[in-house]
Amino acid sequence: SLPLEDYLGVYEEREKKFPFLKLTCSTALWRSYQGLWKLENNELFLVDVFLCASKEKSIFNELFDSKSPIKADWFTGNLFIQHGKMIKYHHSGFERYFEEETKVEIVKGAQINQQHFVNGYRANDMNFPSNPDSIMAEVYNRINWKDLPKLSKDYKVFVSIKIGSVDSLKIIHSKAPELYIQEVQRVLDEFPELRTFYSRGEPVDEGYTFPVIFSNKQRKRFAR
Repeated sequence: SLPLEDYLGVYEEREKKFPFLKLTCSTALWRSYQGLWKLENNELFLVDVFLCASKEKSIFNELFDSKSPIKADWFTGNLFIQHGKMIKYHHSGFERYFEEETKVEIVKGAQINQQHFVNGYRANDMNFPSNPDSIMAEVYNRINWKDLPKLSKDYKVFVSIKIGSVDSLKIIHSKAPELYIQEVQRVLDEFPELRTFYSRGEPVDEGYTFPVIFSNKQRKRFAR
């Protein structure tokens, strides 16, 4: 949640008005600042703003003519507050999922609603684990290696995985002989249903691509 963004405006305007925000702190903080907030009596207040997330570099007075704290009456939107341990991580934006989460709806700085969610896999979901490593290993384990001819070279069949509201495992590209493509397709057609990860009450859509490699090394590792 970035409730200060609406106040600062688009980057071209803010850099003219607040040139100190042009500073690039690191790739972990492109926006160059970190806000400190509080919810009190169903209202959202901005307590302080730190340049490059350093508590020794307050820029509150450079942004506002008022004393701290200030009601965030410019902000209408949702705040997402995480609780517990992080249970899923993607190296992109705010794609970090925690055990529990509170969604707070704000209208002009005033809280109008609050919802609490338990994230993760449902306790009664006994389907196949949906992490990419488990799926890839199971694909290899289900290949009938003994029915395939000996290999004089390696072949690759690229597979796309989509998990979430709609599950999909399909071949997207290959220059391998048809025999290997058909074997991968058979495995995908018979693959078990995948577990679904939920965030804020909705399935999380994820996508991956990986190569199924037919080689003597893989045959030795997975053949039964």
